Amino acid sequence: MQQTFLDGIPVFFAEGPGPVSAGLVFGVGRRDESFVRGGLTHLVEHLAMSAVGRTAIDSNASVTLDVTEFTATGPGEQVAAFLTAVCRALDDLPVQRLAVEADVLRTEGGQAAPPFLAAALTELYGATGIGLAGVREPAVRSLTADDVREWARRWFCRQNAALWVTGPALPAMDLPLRDGVRPPVTPVPQPLVRTPAWSTVPGVDRVVVAAEVGDLPALAAALGVLRERLEDELRHRRGVAYSVEADRVPLEPGRRLAVLATDLREGHEGVAANLLWRELCRLAEHGPDEAELARERGVLEHFLADPRAEGAQARSFAEAAVTGSRARTGAELLAESAVVTREDVRAAAAAVRDGAFLVAPEPLDRPPPGLAQRPEWSADEVAGRVFERKALSGVPRSTRLVVGEDGASLLLGDERRITVRWSDAVGLVRTGEHDHLLVGRDGATLPVAAGDWRDGADAVRLVRAAVPEDLHVADDDALDDGGVLLFRASSKDVREAIALTRHGAAVLGNAEWTAVVPDGERPLAIVVDELSGTVGRRTVALVLRRTHADLEYVLYRSGKEIGRHRWGVAPGDPALLAAATGRRDDQVASLHALLDPPEVVLQHVIAVLGLPPQVADLVAGNRPEGLEPVAGRGIGGGFVASVRGDFEPPPADSGLRGRWRSLRRTRPAWFRVLHALGAVLIGLLLWVVATSDLCDGDPFRRVWCLVLGTIGLLTCLARIRPPDRPGAGAERLPQDVTPTG
Repeated sequence: MQQTFLDGIPVFFAEGPGPVSAGLVFGVGRRDESFVRGGLTHLVEHLAMSAVGRTAIDSNASVTLDVTEFTATGPGEQVAAFLTAVCRALDDLPVQRLAVEADVLRTEGGQAAPPFLAAALTELYGATGIGLAGVREPAVRSLTADDVREWARRWFCRQNAALWVTGPALPAMDLPLRDGVRPPVTPVPQPLVRTPAWSTVPGVDRVVVAAEVGDLPALAAALGVLRERLEDELRHRRGVAYSVEADRVPLEPGRRLAVLATDLREGHEGVAANLLWRELCRLAEHGPDEAELARERGVLEHFLADPRAEGAQARSFAEAAVTGSRARTGAELLAESAVVTREDVRAAAAAVRDGAFLVAPEPLDRPPPGLAQRPEWSADEVAGRVFERKALSGVPRSTRLVVGEDGASLLLGDERRITVRWSDAVGLVRTGEHDHLLVGRDGATLPVAAGDWRDGADAVRLVRAAVPEDLHVADDDALDDGGVLLFRASSKDVREAIALTRHGAAVLGNAEWTAVVPDGERPLAIVVDELSGTVGRRTVALVLRRTHADLEYVLYRSGKEIGRHRWGVAPGDPALLAAATGRRDDQVASLHALLDPPEVVLQHVIAVLGLPPQVADLVAGNRPEGLEPVAGRGIGGGFVASVRGDFEPPPADSGLRGRWRSLRRTRPAWFRVLHALGAVLIGLLLWVVATSDLCDGDPFRRVWCLVLGTIGLLTCLARIRPPDRPGAGAERLPQDVTPTG
């Protein structure tokens, strides 16, 4: 293997037969991200590969725990051209494809390590650094173009890159990476678990033992002996497993993670766990025999004799150059193996035993002796305001939520508790309109839902205020795909429905349809359900949305989805849309059959369904003229607004001056007279009740009814005035003019 430099980048070249294979390696991976910004590295990789496009050669890219790599195999000049194109793409990422690639990542659902290893890492190290391997990326869609560009500038520079190449000759190439400063290697946190111990992780399909140890020369031989023994026992003798894997994961200089994992037949978790632990303890106590040690030396010699071993070494040296780990040449490995003794292997196995953490997919009825179970619950709780469960919320009776100055605790009774302290919070994920998930550094997750607790809105407010704003994210799965919401109802009915809620919106409409643009980032399905009950029991609602390449609609009746259609991709039932909108079946069937571009299809939808023409702008993400704000006032305020016909947001000046301005509005005379007469009649009726014998002559009751009648009269007279009609009477006073007469 030869080492050289190209454009300031270290290059490790191993001569061998063609074709040429090469990999451009960067020292950045999942461990360098944070919980709330997970997915940044993978997005950069996807965008760069998207910019490069299809190639005639075999090319790929990957993100692991600690490196990102772009690889290609083929003729030397084509491999060189691919790597040059990657470097140029990293300098000018096609961020216009960000939304598409974010959804690709959500679909891919990949992990930076095999699932069994990722689960063990998260159990050991929590939801930071290398422990993020087993943690889902919650908010990829919230990452912005600026986030991605900044991440690429910081990590994908020549100072953080290395190249490995194998083939007949090192091809000439240009690597136009930007200059930068090599970021420090992200430190590996200390394990959260006191070992040896075991834990259950549902969903893992293997029994795993992971142990943090030093960089021991005999570690490879110890793991090799254990793998052979376990395969003999579990596969060849008992038939409950197929393969056993062993690996050494570099953490940082002087620290490695030894890993042993076996698949198993369902129902044999306890057998596999106990046999794995038994063989590890046997090797730690007695060491290997001479035949086992000789076999491990032979395996290493056979591997290094393979011509492909030079390429594997070049790759390992490139990765070591960007991660700070140690790589060894074949000669160094053979020299170390030659002097390893049985006692060295026994000592390495003992180090694995003492630091062992065993992960099983199911609870173990009889866990291996000497292993303590990892605590399932937090050790302590915080002091603070206590929130009791709300009746009929589904929360168990004994459960309480405590929110204090130091953190939050969910108390489940019987010493079961989940505590996350504010100093240890790594994210606050909004999973619903009023639902959040507080995530701690140790991986603990504490749900905070307003609907679960008395004064639950206060609990959510306190938690949101305590967690730093940069840790607040919305879960990708909690957000719908946006779009434009339309109700097949009059603007008056929709305005009344909005006013009765606590969330405002802007509306525009025509004689048949009303478009609603909710305030904030509320999922449209929730808005549909919230407003439908007030607008009308059989109300029809339609959500039109433009996806990355298509147009689709979702049809609702009574707040429930009854159909959807994506043009040219996922056909729906035209009869449902025809019946819901009163259109002819043949019209809607022809509409469904369109194969035109989304912009053309949208114009046909507007024409056939009679939608407001401004819908085209709304679907494009613009705010057209004609949108009128409607304030959410709650039930009481919404009822008053409906009586007055006043759905405008409250004036900024809510004092006496503002009240005086509101009284100066010009109203239709007939409306004022009609409601004034009604108010007077109500007041007179109450006055008669207060002065009659209906109160049994009790003075106190008469006075009380008199006071209530007077208050009712004044209230009705003060609140019956509707807003101006356009062109009716005098013009309103400008907001910055004080009335004088």
